[in-house]
Order: sequence, then structure tokens, then C-alpha cells
Amino acid sequence: MLRGYDALVQSIEATKIRIGVVNFFNATPLIDGLFNVDGIALVPKVPSELVGCLDRGEVDLALASSIDYQKSTSELGIIPVGVLSSDGESLTVKLCSRVPFDEVTSVHCDADSHTSVALMQIILKEVFDITPQLIDADIRSLGKCNSEWAETVLIIGDKVITSECDGEYPFSLDLGLAWKEQYELPFVFATWFAKTNVSESKVRIASMILERQLAFNQQRLEQVVSANAFERGWTNSLAFDYVTKHMNYAFTDAHLASLTLFYDLAEKYGVVEKNRPICFLNK
Repeated sequence: MLRGYDALVQSIEATKIRIGVVNFFNATPLIDGLFNVDGIALVPKVPSELVGCLDRGEVDLALASSIDYQKSTSELGIIPVGVLSSDGESLTVKLCSRVPFDEVTSVHCDADSHTSVALMQIILKEVFDITPQLIDADIRSLGKCNSEWAETVLIIGDKVITSECDGEYPFSLDLGLAWKEQYELPFVFATWFAKTNVSESKVRIASMILERQLAFNQQRLEQVVSANAFERGWTNSLAFDYVTKHMNYAFTDAHLASLTLFYDLAEKYGVVEKNRPICFLNK
């Protein structure tokens, strides 16, 4: 373990911190190992559900969808100790269609994500100048792609890998890659949020443990992959390539610039009513 880790764990045991986490493979480099820490209670959810957990006070902080910083009913702050971000092709956020994208009139959207839907709206307007009707869809219940799936679907997370849609849809667009090509920035799908009135001690201790766990896991990615990939439908080779070449986990100035642009565009195209300034919670 990392130096000073045992003392940090003792502090956590005394504080009791509830952390909402994304229940997808891509989050494992951020959270693997935390289930075993006394004093930490992990609450696994799909991304779209985590902001509600924060709003209702069911968790102290959460790895929530980035657009929900703007949509939450609570005043939130960002804890910049990790992100779920792609710097180019995401592999796990894909728009699939049987017709060319400039002919799309409606999209059945994976209900597990708010951010990916917002990103799709921006890309379709900016790149194809269209504003399709959005229809919620329970993609998880559909199984593997087949002819009965809707004409155009937005799929996120492990389902992109397990649904095997490449053969069913002749047109596909990786939204992480589309953002990178359009704006030359990584895209932030989720980051750590907490209410601004959360105790400073919880922010400080949670920040320390999350930073240390990410650093520790990045030194042992092969073990993280082998422990988590298969049960979620990934091969080890694809999963390792994914977390090392496609995903970003450290919060950088580029991620702040990307979030700022994303929020500006979301307001411009009516995805959010008002653009809240980005507020960071002190570590």
C-alpha cells in the first residue's frame, strides 16, 4: 500500500463516509479496493441515479454525471480528485442508426445516462444541425441488438460492448471521439460532486482516500482489469486497452476547460436552463 495509507484508513473509520459510485467497468480504476475500507460505504448506481442520491442526502459525495452539476436541485461543488473521461474514442458511448445522422428524426436514449444524452444533443446540433425527438429507453432490458431495436439508439456503458450492435446498425458515432474532433478536448462524463454544505472533514478525508486509491490502482491496472472485466462482459485484453488508452482518470486543466465549454453549449442549446459557475470544494 501507499505510504501513510493506514493512518488515512483510521481517519475514515472514525468519520463514516457514504460514496455514490458508477456501477460500470469504466469506474473500477477509481474505486476498486474501496469496498474493503471500513468506514466507507459505497452505493453503486447507474450514472443518472447518483445526483438524486446526493439531492436526497443518501450519500455524502458521488461520481455523478457531469451535466447533473447543472441540473441538480442542490448547490453542488466539484471535488477534483478524479474523472471519468475519454480523450478521443470512448468505446462506451455510442450513437447507432440505420439511417444517416443528418436524416435522424428521433433517438431512443439509454436512460442510464444524462450526460451522454446532453452530449449527443450538442454534437447533433453542432455537426449535423438537427434536433431530434428524444425518447427514453430501457436499453438494459433489450439484450443484444436485433432488428426490433429502434431505428436510432444511444447506448452507454458496458452495454455497448455486450449488445454487439456493430452488425445491426450501418451508422455509428462514438460521442467521445466526436467531441474530441470538434473541440480538441477530452470529454468529462462524470466527476466527483458533493453538496456545498458537506463537512470540510469529509471532503478532506474523502479526497485523500480517493486520490490514493486511484494512484494505487493505476500501478496495478492488470489486477484491476482481471478482477472486474469478465463479470461485466469484457475480455481482459479489450478492457486493459480501454482503461489505458481510451479513458482518463486524473482531473486536469484540460478537463476543466472541457467542462466549461460543455456547460456553455448546454445552455446555448437549451439542454440546461441556466449555466451555474463551476465551484470547487476545498480538499
